[in-house]
Amino acid sequence: MKSLRFTLSGSAACFRQPDVNAKVYFTYNNIHRVALLGLLGAVLGLSGYRNKKLHGDGEREYPEFYEVLSAMLVSVVPNGKNGYFAKKLQYFNNSVGYASKEEGGNLQVREQWLENPSWTVFLAQHKLSDAVWNKLRDYLQYSKCTYMPYLGRNDFPAQIDNVEIVDLFPSRQQHIHSLFLYNGDLKALDSGSPSQYLFVETAPIALVSKHNFYEFGRYIFTNCSVSEDALPPQLYSDGERQYSFY
Repeated sequence: MKSLRFTLSGSAACFRQPDVNAKVYFTYNNIHRVALLGLLGAVLGLSGYRNKKLHGDGEREYPEFYEVLSAMLVSVVPNGKNGYFAKKLQYFNNSVGYASKEEGGNLQVREQWLENPSWTVFLAQHKLSDAVWNKLRDYLQYSKCTYMPYLGRNDFPAQIDNVEIVDLFPSRQQHIHSLFLYNGDLKALDSGSPSQYLFVETAPIALVSKHNFYEFGRYIFTNCSVSEDALPPQLYSDGERQYSFY
């Protein structure tokens, strides 16, 4: 399988968790599938959540970026130690005047940011049309974009480097070197080794049609072995490491 691989990074990122939006905004630790598709949609110039009626044929079931790009498979490898990135809580004022109904129009914000995040991202065409896939390859390989991609906020521009096409082969090894989705018993991943690590995060994996709420799944990043019956379906290897696509 041909895969498009690149490094995605930035000085900071914030992929805001929607279930907490009072007093403090929190971020997911890793870029999730929906956010990644949105970033790639910006590169291609596809419309987002606020532009679902652009084509005059009624309201879209999904935003254009998701409707088009969800046919593609992705794999994400966190480049932080044990899959974790340092976070800091930032405090700032938003005083543009329309940000808050409070007296003076000043919104006081406390927001959690990731510091210097970096991921190695793999893309697989899967059911994506040849035209869109070829355009995406061209834009990423030659550093082109329609809209500036950013990491959760337009204050955090995304850096896309080391873009190349790589060959991957189907694999069923018991060690996975990327994030993967797993809903089984976490105790089954416990090897008992003092050097093991297990990073777990519940984050968006898809959008629900029409209302576009998030559908959530459990992302895992670990150096523990995964039993054969618990391995995810789309596993590929470059000969050294194994990656889960979802």
